[in-house]
Amino acid sequence: MRVGTSAAGLVAAACASVLLVPSPAAAASQAKPVGHCVVDLATERITCYDTFRESIAAATGGRITDAPATPAKAAEDKRFLAELDAPAGNSAKAAAKANTSRTSPRAASQVVGGFVYEDFNYGGWSWTLTIPSRCRNDGAWDATYGDLGSFWNNKITSVIPAGNCHIELHSDPHYQGARQMYTSSTPYVGDAMNDQASSMVLT
Repeated sequence: MRVGTSAAGLVAAACASVLLVPSPAAAASQAKPVGHCVVDLATERITCYDTFRESIAAATGGRITDAPATPAKAAEDKRFLAELDAPAGNSAKAAAKANTSRTSPRAASQVVGGFVYEDFNYGGWSWTLTIPSRCRNDGAWDATYGDLGSFWNNKITSVIPAGNCHIELHSDPHYQGARQMYTSSTPYVGDAMNDQASSMVLT
């Protein structure tokens, strides 16, 4: 959990409105992905934005452009959470928005599977996790991220599952070590897993 803020680091991160990082491996030699990021779990592509609202617009393919300004406000907004879980990618409205925005038709068909946050109570930087379709809840893994990398390793403090998914955090890379599953919005992941996660699963 972040307890201090590096002004220099935040200014540097804010200078770029969008930062593209193709994979955790490539990220090692590039700028660390900071900000409010959208993570495509199918490709491990990370795209970061200056604001949470921008990240939600991208994650939903332009379907939601009026998300609450901060993750903490979003976590308390029942209308937003219901809209987030509504069917996506199968309406003319969603397709039209994808065609007129910076997002792609692929993004419009994605589903938000959950959020992970740097700080307590959904504070700090965020990752919005996107997946090809809603989780099945059949015991199988629907999406994975095997190594959170140098920046997000040991950083997660709060989580919100979405898209019919549960979020399972693992203390070591590649789903090893201690694990903990979260089935609902969790403002604090608990002492055992706080700042310990190195990989994660949506199931």
